[in-house]
Amino acid sequence: MNDRDQEIYKEAMEIFINWPRTEIIFGNDKIKDTGLYASKYGRNALIVIGQGSVKKTGSLDLLTASLDESDIDYKIFEGVEPNPSKETIDSIAEFYNKGEFDVTIALGGGSAMDAAKAALILTTLDADDLTKFFGVGKASEKLDRISPCICIPTTSGTSSEITRYSNVTMSNLGVKKLISDVSMHPHYAIVDPKLTISCPKSLTVTVGLDTLTHSMEGYLNTVQDEGNDDINARALMSIELVFRWLKVAVEEPKNEDARRMMSVASVLGGTVIGGEQFKGTGGPHMNSFSWADTIAHGNSTGIMLPYYIVYYGKNPKVQEKLEPIADMLGAAKDEDIGRNVAKKMLVWYESMGFPTRLADMPGWKDEYIDKAIQDAGQNAMKLKAMPNPVPLEQVDEILRPILEAAKNGDVSLIK
Repeated sequence: MNDRDQEIYKEAMEIFINWPRTEIIFGNDKIKDTGLYASKYGRNALIVIGQGSVKKTGSLDLLTASLDESDIDYKIFEGVEPNPSKETIDSIAEFYNKGEFDVTIALGGGSAMDAAKAALILTTLDADDLTKFFGVGKASEKLDRISPCICIPTTSGTSSEITRYSNVTMSNLGVKKLISDVSMHPHYAIVDPKLTISCPKSLTVTVGLDTLTHSMEGYLNTVQDEGNDDINARALMSIELVFRWLKVAVEEPKNEDARRMMSVASVLGGTVIGGEQFKGTGGPHMNSFSWADTIAHGNSTGIMLPYYIVYYGKNPKVQEKLEPIADMLGAAKDEDIGRNVAKKMLVWYESMGFPTRLADMPGWKDEYIDKAIQDAGQNAMKLKAMPNPVPLEQVDEILRPILEAAKNGDVSLIK
């Protein structure tokens, strides 16, 4: 770590210590202290995990050992799938209601954490229809906070451990819907960078680009700029760390500095998009919601980000904001700065073995472009959050060239 890394790390720790709503516990081996935090709420815990990876890596054993040491009984709900479905969230709520739990602990990637948070809306409110809470602030009309929740990420990317979001897949529609609500902020986020060392290369890239998209989209969001200079500063720190450390984490998976700094970047990204005061994401996330059943979230947001930057770069305010990003990448700072930055990003992607065009994504079908355009209206908040907001009646006209450019890997198609 160089002097600049040390400076960012020190500043980030100050931000984490003083972060409202969610208490952030950051550092290697902190998972071993989970029992101490869980015991503040009682002696019975529900653990929510995915489809078994935390068993293989030993993360679950570390968690249960800590709970055993604090004399906390626990039961495990296993099987949360990537892009968790409404049906799975309903099942978690049903499992919770059949027991007597004082605290819920979500261990894993964003899917396990998102699912647990959404389920706790249902259990805390004694509700049975999750769809009533899709959108912004629907749950907090009735409650201040979900019941005690501890989130422990095993990847560096989703930031769900500190955010106000849960992404829910509606299987019948083949699209994700968003719950955005301050009531879902977890009580504790235990961020242990050592848990991410077991992440394979493909997952490391995917979640790292998810972090980049959170921070870049939040930073470039000019619609919510007023009064949010602190958010923009955190976003730039996160972006800088991703550009410097993601490739190192990919090439040297056991490099603890790389894993630590990517965890810092991820949490900083969460403070950009998911606090009480936040800046929203736009196009890449909107497309990800449409492709929930076909392309992993981080893959779809990551691959779309450079192409949306070209579109965003038409905005003079964005051109100015892109200057420090151009400096990080060595891109020319002229009237075509958006395209220049996008090209440098795509070269960086290629150096990590990440696809630079949609056509190279496993399972890609050209019909997904039409689906993304058709589904855009279901996430109108994303259209409004873009630096160049997209009116519903112009979705096809504006978005199709961006999507076609991403399919072909040709930024020149975006005029």
